[in-house]
Amino acid sequence: MPESIAKPSLTPIRGALGLSVAMGMGRFFYTPALPLMVAALHWGSAPGAWIATLNYVGYFIGTLVIAQGWVEPNRFVYRLSLIVSTLGLAAVALTPNLIWQGGIRTIAGIASGLIFVCVTQRIPANSRKPRDGGISYGGVGFGILVSGAIVLAAGSFADWRQLWLICAAVSAIFSIIAWTWPIPTRVSQNITAEAVDPTETNTDDPAEAATPFAANRRRAMAILSTGYFFQGGGYIIIGTYLVVLAGPVFGATAAASTWLIAGIATAVSPLTWSAVAARIGTVKALTVCYCLQVLGALLAVFGSSPIVLIIAAALFGFTFIGVVMMTIGVGTQMGVANASAKLTSWYSIGQIVGPAIVAAALSEHIAAAFIASAIALAVAMALTLVGVLTGNVDR
Repeated sequence: MPESIAKPSLTPIRGALGLSVAMGMGRFFYTPALPLMVAALHWGSAPGAWIATLNYVGYFIGTLVIAQGWVEPNRFVYRLSLIVSTLGLAAVALTPNLIWQGGIRTIAGIASGLIFVCVTQRIPANSRKPRDGGISYGGVGFGILVSGAIVLAAGSFADWRQLWLICAAVSAIFSIIAWTWPIPTRVSQNITAEAVDPTETNTDDPAEAATPFAANRRRAMAILSTGYFFQGGGYIIIGTYLVVLAGPVFGATAAASTWLIAGIATAVSPLTWSAVAARIGTVKALTVCYCLQVLGALLAVFGSSPIVLIIAAALFGFTFIGVVMMTIGVGTQMGVANASAKLTSWYSIGQIVGPAIVAAALSEHIAAAFIASAIALAVAMALTLVGVLTGNVDR
């Protein structure tokens, strides 16, 4: 159905399902499925960590090619990426060969990154009501919820291959609905650069760039970006290994219930943190969000009971999208050109480094990996606050 006659009320839902395909299933179905794959294929922790890392490398590539202007975030790229992401889910079931698994997950990561940018860059233009953006961002959590529900409902009778095929079928249905997300057929280079955040100012003027204010702003952005790097590395360790940690407590299949809880919390997170930030200010809300995220990581380390792990999962889901939304908001207030793109690049690098460190040094000590996650998140919070103070951001 052409975008011109698509029902406006369905537009945020189309965006939400696009993000569900890209993130909740295309990227994160691997999390609840991993314990079953480890048990069936007799993997250690290292293969799963390296495959996850390759997926994050692919995601970084997907966002980078658009940020650099090598690929337009247009309708063709968006729709092709929906197809590739869905086929990538089905392709995992073909063979357990590690080279194949790594290659497929890399391609899936590229598709996820492209879809994410194609949807999020158009959210402001496609939002008719203030809540529309929150609904669209909530698609990440809805996709995570669906991923956990698939494993929880079908894991007792379906093997790991069948679970990936079921997820691919659901992704295909979501892709059909998300297909008509309003997005241009052509995007000029100028529009691409501005679409990241139209409120950002340009600092290309040499005279402006040389002022003490501009130098201070660049310094603040560098500190904030470093903090966002640690946030990317810390959060992704939780996102990748939470279900693995819950496996001995719940059992391999029932462990997916933690992912289901995380999905529910993520789905309600965008609207909640938007309201909190509007009431107490972005910086205070961001601090509270970070503290809850660190607490969730620590609870996972010391959690040997189902209730503690469920709380940890809820805190993870409730905070990671909130941190993303508010940190990019802080970067935008600094007036740095393309703040969103620069922050996302550092975030993506953190997502690559986090699982790589686990694979290289902590693959047999998952609890230690969560301690590393908590430390990284605490560092991220400290650097973020320093960056805010340095940049004199309105609190």
